[in-house]
Amino acid sequence: MNSFTKLDQIRKHLDLEPSTPIPSREPKTIPLRAFDSGPRVQKNLTILVTDAERLVALSKRDGVSQARLLSAALDAYERYMK
Repeated sequence: MNSFTKLDQIRKHLDLEPSTPIPSREPKTIPLRAFDSGPRVQKNLTILVTDAERLVALSKRDGVSQARLLSAALDAYERYMK
């Protein structure tokens, strides 16, 4: 048995039909803010490693930049504190 045959067998084995359909996950969209295209500044923030990992994971999951995610978090915080 050559490696291509083995790979074909593995692919065939893994292509099993699921018993229930898997729902597609629609990414949540974060609305664009009016000043998103405005001037930018570089801020050096010191945050916990766990918070940085959460920030990276959330931005990848939702398909937004980390800066936009932080901006949305600030908006949510301001709404919450009112």
